[in-house]
Amino acid sequence: MMNIKDFAEKVACNPDTLRFYEKMGLLVPARTAGNYREYTVADLATYRIIHSLKRAGLPLEEIQEILCLRSADVDATCCADTLRFITGKHAQFIDNQHFYAELALLTDQMAEALTTSTLSKSELDAMIEELGELDDQVV
Repeated sequence: MMNIKDFAEKVACNPDTLRFYEKMGLLVPARTAGNYREYTVADLATYRIIHSLKRAGLPLEEIQEILCLRSADVDATCCADTLRFITGKHAQFIDNQHFYAELALLTDQMAEALTTSTLSKSELDAMIEELGELDDQVV
C-alpha cells in the first residue's frame, strides 16, 4: 500500500493528476479510515494502462471506456462494440506509425544536413516545408 505521495513518486506523476484521474473514475484507490488514499499493485497496473493509452494518443474518455471493459459482462453486444472500437483504433495506430516513421526519416535527414554541410536557407526552408506535408489529415 502506498499513499498518494509515494505512488506519485513511483510512477513519476503529479499528485494532482492522480486526483484528477480519481475524479474522472479512471483510478480510484481505496481509502483508509482517516480518508487517506491507499494505492495498491492493482492501482499501479491501472495507472500503467492509462499511461500507455495516453502515450498512444487516446483521450481520457476513450481510456475510461477501455477500463470499463474490465468489469463488463462479455456478451455479443460488448464483443461487437469492443471489436468496432479496437478496429478503429488499430487503423489509427497504423496511420500514426506511418506518420512517425516518415517524421523520423525527415528529421534524421535534417539533422544530417545541418551537421555535415553548409545548408542554404532555401534548402532548409524546403525541408521545413516537408514537415507540413507529412500530415495528410490537413488540407
